[in-house]
Amino acid sequence: MNKTWLVAKETYRREVKNWSFLLMIFAPFLVLLISFFFGMSSSSAFDSDTKVGIVSQNQSIVQPLKKTEDFDGYKNRAKAEKAYKDGDISGYIVVKETSTQLVANYYGTESLDNNVKTELFRVLNTQQQALNLKKAKLSEQQMQSLSQKVKFTEKTNDKKLNASDEKNLKTATFWILIFVLYFLVQTYSTIMAQDIASEKGTKIMEMIFSSMPGGNYFDGKVLGIFLEILTQLLIYAVMFSGFYYMAPHIDGVKDTFAQIKPAIDQALGQIISWGLLFVVLGLILYIVYAAVCGAIVTKAEDANKAVQPLFYLTLLGLFSSMSLSNNPDGIFAMIMSYVPFLSSFLMPLRLIKGNATGLEAAISLIILFVFLLGSIWWIKKIYPSLILQTDDNGMWKNMKRALQGIKE
Repeated sequence: MNKTWLVAKETYRREVKNWSFLLMIFAPFLVLLISFFFGMSSSSAFDSDTKVGIVSQNQSIVQPLKKTEDFDGYKNRAKAEKAYKDGDISGYIVVKETSTQLVANYYGTESLDNNVKTELFRVLNTQQQALNLKKAKLSEQQMQSLSQKVKFTEKTNDKKLNASDEKNLKTATFWILIFVLYFLVQTYSTIMAQDIASEKGTKIMEMIFSSMPGGNYFDGKVLGIFLEILTQLLIYAVMFSGFYYMAPHIDGVKDTFAQIKPAIDQALGQIISWGLLFVVLGLILYIVYAAVCGAIVTKAEDANKAVQPLFYLTLLGLFSSMSLSNNPDGIFAMIMSYVPFLSSFLMPLRLIKGNATGLEAAISLIILFVFLLGSIWWIKKIYPSLILQTDDNGMWKNMKRALQGIKE
């Protein structure tokens, strides 16, 4: 066991110290940060360009508009025009008031932004309505009737979602887990195969196998790669936890976060479910067979070709779950939900849609688990024969020779 752990530790150390691992971890966050800063700078530039001046003797018009930070107030048109020529504002609006009507004229190079125009019309229409009521000379009772407003009451329950929302959230969580499984298999199957293929046929392997069983070495390699996966997921979990606890205290984020927090809490609860068990076991199964793919080839550059069958299986599982999402009770979906390599994609889908019971999920999970244990036992037996073959006879001939070596 100590030697197995040493192999796992060395594999883990070599992979994690690789610059490509760090790039894989932090590249998505770098893209998000760059997009955020570009968005902020663009937003700032846009805000400065859309600031306009407002010229009016009516402070009931000027003061509400100045509070929006899109307008600057000026006492007369001459000062507004000077500010416009100096580039301090993108244009200015002159509002004149008669006894019955407001008249607003805009002067500028470009048309007013729609948001700015909407805010302007809101204030002007309010003042125009006041002029209209004054001209109508209505009685106090008539004024009260016209000022009657809609009675609106909002009742929410932030802690619970209705049945429809909960089902949609379960479906969204399922797709998150499925895509996580797909991308992890695509990434780490290649890493595993290349790591195994790079060591094949070397004198070092002969020395290692003379001091420890080849099956134990295989266990160490799989464990090392799986620890690398756990490290990546742990980094993401720590970053998400930091955001989760800091967001309520960040201005500009806390209001939005407060609205989506109930859904996030529900999603976190849904992740710890049958779907997570199927994803974990399915990922281990693909990684184990990726090691076989790497041991079959004789050149490290052929490792990508060797894992193609695994990629096709993940694509089959992914596209099957997409195409059968509206018909999860069909015979094809039901059969595939019990087939290893594919059950991780189909059985969670059938559970969410209500087409499978907990007992059926347990049976499928047991089949997957037993198949995984049988695969590990079988691969550990043929692994030494595969890894020590150096003849370039093709992948399938190498596999056949390894199987013959076991029988002999």
